[in-house]
Order: sequence, then structure tokens, then C-alpha cells
Amino acid sequence: MRDNELSSASNAALLEMILHRLTDLDSHMSDLSEKLHDVLSQLAYSREDLTGAEDEVHRALAEEIGTFVGQKLLSLSYMSAQQQNGSQLTKKRIAQIMSKLCSAYLAPSGPELNRARRLLRARKGDEVWQAAGQAALQIKKILESARIHGIEFVWDYEFSTGLPIDETRQQAWSTCDPTSDVSFVVVPGYIADGERYRLQEVFTDSAAS
Repeated sequence: MRDNELSSASNAALLEMILHRLTDLDSHMSDLSEKLHDVLSQLAYSREDLTGAEDEVHRALAEEIGTFVGQKLLSLSYMSAQQQNGSQLTKKRIAQIMSKLCSAYLAPSGPELNRARRLLRARKGDEVWQAAGQAALQIKKILESARIHGIEFVWDYEFSTGLPIDETRQQAWSTCDPTSDVSFVVVPGYIADGERYRLQEVFTDSAAS
């Protein structure tokens, strides 16, 4: 009984953290979308200083994608974990789902919705199925808007398990211990023209629970 109480308390704390993060990111996402739209508009009408304009676009785009991952994919990961087995709702489980969702939604050729739904074990028409589709439309709109204007970038998924965090390329995901060794990549980095606009977010060994 004691173990069940501890598990429930842990799940409640994790849920509170997720809900708090989603609330903070919701309004931030809207502000970033407006900012990115304005920057892209400036780029379309002013081509004299491409380096400066594109640099600003990459910074805005990397931040908006990061917010999308931290809001939409975190929410989807939690919903999926709850449906599959709520008693196994741990930080590591959420991070593992998010890592797989990033590879699906941020695939080189664009969002892979069917793959994402399989990863989420979504049933046609259920809440997770619908939320997955909405997320795909959102990230597709963000990426297509940038690429229409010739903005090109790549995702950085490369990492080495069991090594310390490389602070030039990586940062600890959520509340993971930044002094512990890397276990896996949760969110990829964002690179354009040889410059890193967003660090990888990695899960570390000490954050197994």
C-alpha cells in the first residue's frame, strides 16, 4: 500500500509539472508564431542583408519549434503514457516517448503522422488520435512557412551514450542532472549554415525515475 501511495504521489507531482509547463508555453507559442511571421515577411521584402535577416529567422524558428516540442509533444507523451499504463508514468518514460515523437514529427521529409499515431498507440477517432493530427498540422505549417522562403536547416541527433554532456552541443532535458552522463537525445539540435541555433536536449543516467 505504501508503494502505491508513493507511486501516486510521484505521478501527481509529474502531472503538476507537466500542466504548469504547458500553461506557460501556451501563450508563448502564440507570441512566437507572430514573431516568426513578421520576420519572414521582412525577409520576403528585404533581400539586401540576407545574412542578418536569415539569422533572425533561424533564431525565431528554432525557438518556436522548441516551444512546439515542449508544449504539444510533451502533452501527447503524457496522454499516451496515461492511456498505456498510468502506473508507469515516470520522467524517463515521458522522455522516451518524446524522443520517438520528435523523430516522427521532425522527420527530414516532414511530419510522419501515421508513424506518430502508431508510436502513441492511438485508436482512430480517440483523443490521442485527434491531438496527434492537430500537432502534425501545426508543425507542418511552421516548417512549410519557413521553407517557402528558402530557409534550410538540419536536425542534430548525433550523440554518444555514457559520455558527459557536451555543453557546446547539448543541454539537460527538463530537470535531468546536467553533471550526469548522456543516456539518449530527447529533442534534437537545430543547425543552419554551420551555426547551432538550438542545443540538443538530452536525458541523463541519474534521471531514471
